[in-house]
Order: sequence, then structure tokens, then C-alpha cells
Amino acid sequence: MLEESLCQIGFTRSETKVYLELLKIGSQAGSVIAKKAGFNRTTTYSILKALEKKGVISSFRNNAIKYFSANDPNCLVGYVDRKCQTFDYYRSELLSLIPKFRNICGQYNFTPPLVSYFEGAEGVKHVIYDALTAEKEYHAFLPIHKFLRIGLKDFLLEYKNCRIINKKVKLRAIVPDTKEVRAFFNAHYSNSSDMTEILYVSDMVMLKMFENQINIYNNKVSIIHLEKGEEYGVIIESKEMANMQKAIFELVWTGCRL
Repeated sequence: MLEESLCQIGFTRSETKVYLELLKIGSQAGSVIAKKAGFNRTTTYSILKALEKKGVISSFRNNAIKYFSANDPNCLVGYVDRKCQTFDYYRSELLSLIPKFRNICGQYNFTPPLVSYFEGAEGVKHVIYDALTAEKEYHAFLPIHKFLRIGLKDFLLEYKNCRIINKKVKLRAIVPDTKEVRAFFNAHYSNSSDMTEILYVSDMVMLKMFENQINIYNNKVSIIHLEKGEEYGVIIESKEMANMQKAIFELVWTGCRL
């Protein structure tokens, strides 16, 4: 109990042990204190110096030997009072500095990305529905051929009819140039519309872009993995990430049209 009380007011475990030994044995030389406390001399003298600084022990010399003794336990109250006064001083100082700390916070306003993971076909649908919350523009790398192969054609039509048309959100999509993909878009989308732009890509290197679906909208990027039996989706909410992906999309769009 005594040990815990001393630690609670700021003593280290080592300081507590040495102080309590001094209370027991009275005035002693550093070598004796070291032996009683179980520390080497260097460590013991360092602890004694710290206790003197706290004002809870005293020292004196006799015949060139330095002795240490514990002060009356009332000194512990004085030690705590001094700490309180010190903290009161720093508290006042901190209160006056709070506006400056807040100014520093305002200089770099960083919001960490919010990442959500969804598993399975239902998880994929959830991620796609989230993309339908797009406002103004919706950019996407669309592996439509994968949707068709895993039986999600009906969902794609629902996707088309839900909000891209109703909210007048402009769709710009980069898709693989295959017969089945062209047939799908020719049947269900009008590339001549001001609200829809489809870019077909046939370059074999560029086709690697369609391993996953990437949607860019609002301040979000969502990624959908469509391998059958391994479906999952990730939504990353981050303005910085969305802006970076938009820039990549524009580079690909421009490069593939040259």
C-alpha cells in the first residue's frame, strides 16, 4: 500500500524502494543503502540524487563520507504541494497557448480515408448501389464482360435504369472492346447522349485495367473484384484518393483516344 501511494504521487519503483529503506535504517552511507535496496552503487546514487531533488531526503558529510537520511514523512505532503503549484502554473500557461495550438491544427487538416470491405455477390451489389449515389459525374473502368459471364446482366440493367438516368449523372466509362460488350452497350446505352460516353479499349496491355472494376464518384473510389466465387468490394472514402484516380482516368481516356 505504501509503495503504491508513493508511485501515485510521482515516485518511480526504484525511488520508492530506496526511500522506504532509508526510513527503516536511518542515516547511512550510499554503499550501505545500495546493499539494502539491492541496487549497484551507481544506480543508487542516481536514485538518491532524484530523491534529494524531490525534497524527501537529506545528506551530510562526516569524515569525507556522504550520508543520506529520509526526512520526516510530512515532507511528502510538501512535495505534492510543490507539484500542484507547478502544475497550476503550467495549466495557466497552457490555457494561454491553446489558441496557438489550434492554429497549428488548422494548418494541416487531414482526414484519414474511410475504408469499408464487403464480401460475396451481395457485397458487390452493395458497392454498386453506393456508386449510384454519384452526383454530377461518375467515372468507371467497367469489366462488363465479367458481369455478363457471372450472370449479373439483369443487375447491370437495374444499375443503368436506377440513378444514372434519373439523376442526370454523366457516365464516362472505359470498357474492353469485345463483341459481347459492344452488343450490350448498343442495346442499352446511347453513346451519342450528352450524359453517356463510352470508350472501348482493345489494346492488350490496356486490357489489364479490367481485372477489377473501379468506380470514381463524389469523394469515393470503389473497387469490385468479380471472379466467380471470390467476389468482394471495397469502398474508399477520401477526397485525395478520388482526385488521384480521376487524374489517372483522364490520362487513360486521353491516351486511348489518340
